[in-house]
Amino acid sequence: MADKIVKKRTRPDRKEALSVHTEPGDNRKYLEHSMVMLDWPDVNVREPEQVKERMGMYFALCAQDDMKPSVAGMALAFGVDRTTLWKWANGVDSKTLPTESRNLVKKAYQLLNAQMENYMQNGKINPVAGIFLMKNNMGYADKQEVVLTPNQQLGDQVPAEDLEKKYLEDVVGASSDYDPED
Repeated sequence: MADKIVKKRTRPDRKEALSVHTEPGDNRKYLEHSMVMLDWPDVNVREPEQVKERMGMYFALCAQDDMKPSVAGMALAFGVDRTTLWKWANGVDSKTLPTESRNLVKKAYQLLNAQMENYMQNGKINPVAGIFLMKNNMGYADKQEVVLTPNQQLGDQVPAEDLEKKYLEDVVGASSDYDPED
């Protein structure tokens, strides 16, 4: 057994994994892909068939150009910004969009969400970029929940609200007292 050589596993190079990889012609490829949509005629979003057709055109263009679809790209395909597209999908501007059109935009968002998860799970997108995009476009969030259960056997009974206030003040106070130089 003393002759057995154990090969030590090494971590992947983080610098390499998080760096930007560009090839000659990438900028032209991305720009030409987006410029195609500038020439598309306006869409009447009150007409669900036009909405469906435009979504199909966008996803087909992405497939044809071998490009990842995105919320910003889909917004460009409709000639709006991404916040308008988000409002449509979430019913914030329900006067502009009939229910059938809104449901189509919601489905497109679901498709984009599924694609992004697939890219992330299969190493096809930088994890930092994926997290950023999913938080900003798909409503994902980092949350930490703290549940306080008052359980005092000895001493005075303290109301749960007072405990919660005390611990929140301690947490907020501790984070503002944090000095990275210490």
